Amino acid sequence: AQPVRAGAIAIALGSHAGTPVAAAGVVSLAGPAWRSLRGGDIDTRIELGLSMRRSAEGGLALDAGGHAIGMSVFGPRGRVLVIPGATVDRVAAQLAAHGRVPRGYLGAALQPVKVDPEGIGAMVMGIDQGGPGAAAGLRQGDVILAWNGEPVHSVPRLVRALGPASVGSRARLSVRRAGEPVDVDVTLGERPAD
Repeated sequence: AQPVRAGAIAIALGSHAGTPVAAAGVVSLAGPAWRSLRGGDIDTRIELGLSMRRSAEGGLALDAGGHAIGMSVFGPRGRVLVIPGATVDRVAAQLAAHGRVPRGYLGAALQPVKVDPEGIGAMVMGIDQGGPGAAAGLRQGDVILAWNGEPVHSVPRLVRALGPASVGSRARLSVRRAGEPVDVDVTLGERPAD
């Protein structure tokens, strides 16, 4: 497949009340891989500059040659994003094999907290006693300051680190416990099905 480039013609297909609909526009952004707010790894960031009906979400996005780019979805502020075909194929394979997309699991309820001079930390407000965090020695009241040496800038960014590839991986948490620095090495589990 040819890489998608900003400025290329794009067509989004879908349906509205059973009637086929199409919208034409351009690729307004074609960027590197990114991670969604829910931790999903997306192979390429693609935004389309076009207006699309809500009912057409989930339809096929094509280039001017009629080749599939991926699946069109709505992003923040009504932007039209494309989930690239490679990402759709990978997720479909996970769904076919497991019935779900696995997500990493720390087993801790986290709350952002201001920590001077470090800035932001993630306080452990609750711990799943059968989860990986508890097994590694993480405790309620601990404040996570860094994940594998990277400072915690926000709880959502920390949660995004728990994507499918994190299941079974090891992470070193730099923690402040009762004012003292502690390192906690944890092997991440798989988030239980709800």
